[in-house]
Amino acid sequence: MAVKGCKWLIPLGFLVLASGAGAAPLQMHRAVYDLSLGRTEAASDIAGIDGRMVIEWRGGPACGGYTSLQRVVMRVTGLDQAYMSNDIRLSYFEKIDGREFSYTRAEYTDGELTDRDDGTAVRADDGTIELSREGATKRELPAGVLFPVQYQRALVERAERGERIFELVLFDGTEERESPTTIFVSKQAEAGRDKLPDVKGAEVLQSAARWPIRISYFDVESEEGLPNFEMGITVFANGIATGMTLDYIDLEIKAQLKDLTLFEDGTC
Repeated sequence: MAVKGCKWLIPLGFLVLASGAGAAPLQMHRAVYDLSLGRTEAASDIAGIDGRMVIEWRGGPACGGYTSLQRVVMRVTGLDQAYMSNDIRLSYFEKIDGREFSYTRAEYTDGELTDRDDGTAVRADDGTIELSREGATKRELPAGVLFPVQYQRALVERAERGERIFELVLFDGTEERESPTTIFVSKQAEAGRDKLPDVKGAEVLQSAARWPIRISYFDVESEEGLPNFEMGITVFANGIATGMTLDYIDLEIKAQLKDLTLFEDGTC
């Protein structure tokens, strides 16, 4: 099965904090998504995918920053009906002023720990970032790289200004370096127009503004100029997403909201 190199963890920069004039505050929550296989190419050697993704947000100004937990558990079945399991976990904390970001990422394959990465990124006064990772040489990321909360602030503000295509650079711990991205924003959808999923708590989405967005993620060292991953998602102004489509080079994964737990503001 050609699963090596796929970015199973979902970049967190798309689902953090609305900001700007008239924007709704983030609804602290835990969202559970069912995962399934969409489009696939023969080169992928994959016949099926099933699993779940959990994304949780807590924090805010009273907590000094935002904490996120993400877990993706999948069973990947090959054309020969053999299968493997992936269990990937990411946790991070971003300070409210955007000056420091720390994360832990662990990956298990068939129950065995196969990868782990712990890091802390600190922004200097000139905007450059010093990234320290356990067991690795310190690395400098350029000024202009955004942590997830900063990334979403910039995305929403530019969408509110009516910008439809723009570029931002994200660092969120899912890759060893920064990820250049190109964002395509469709016209803001009418609140209450789309049918909401039949899950408890989804009523908070009824009156929320939303944007259909597509994000292309690039490898900073690639010279081909082609994205290695794309994501289509409808982002609600309160930070909740009902579903998304994850496009890799030779396969597509669909994620659909199945459970939603809402937390009170200021929950750390």
